[in-house]
Amino acid sequence: MNTENQKTSEGVRPAAVESGPPYPIKSGDDDFTPRYLEAEKIRLFRSPMGSPRLEIQGEVCYPRVTVWRILPLSDPEHYISLGVGEDKEIGIIQDPSQLDAESLTILREELDKRYFTPVIQKIYHVKERFGVHEWEVETSRGKLTFSVQGLHQNIKHVPPARLLVTDVRGNRYDIPDYHKLDSHSFDQIQRHL
Repeated sequence: MNTENQKTSEGVRPAAVESGPPYPIKSGDDDFTPRYLEAEKIRLFRSPMGSPRLEIQGEVCYPRVTVWRILPLSDPEHYISLGVGEDKEIGIIQDPSQLDAESLTILREELDKRYFTPVIQKIYHVKERFGVHEWEVETSRGKLTFSVQGLHQNIKHVPPARLLVTDVRGNRYDIPDYHKLDSHSFDQIQRHL
């Protein structure tokens, strides 16, 4: 018992103690502990080709980074992850508003590209043909027509009354509260959902 507690307190994974020889915990690629980046120590800027770059003061510079929201629905303005590609996280910015003006602008531009989600304000009509529903809508980005295949798979209901719609091309649309739509738009939703 004491040996196991002693090994654990010395930085050895408990599972290793039970299943085989112990090995030290390393903070590296296999460590799932999130790294929180200090806003005052990081800087985002654009490369000559326009891609976002990240500099961590006194540490490293990444020539191309990706950004994504960890809590895109419940807290989209905080907890922004920076990574290399889609599968290697560099770290998390808890409060992006603490960044310098240029870095914040670049971060917001990249998030806008990634989460381009027009808000549907009015639904003119939804027509179904051969299992594909064609929507004609007014959005925050103007009048659009798009197609949705498999309504139940591609419309996500977020309680109490939010709908996230994904079209056949993977574009996303948001209806923050379908109860606040005009009566014709609400009828279109009721009829097809």
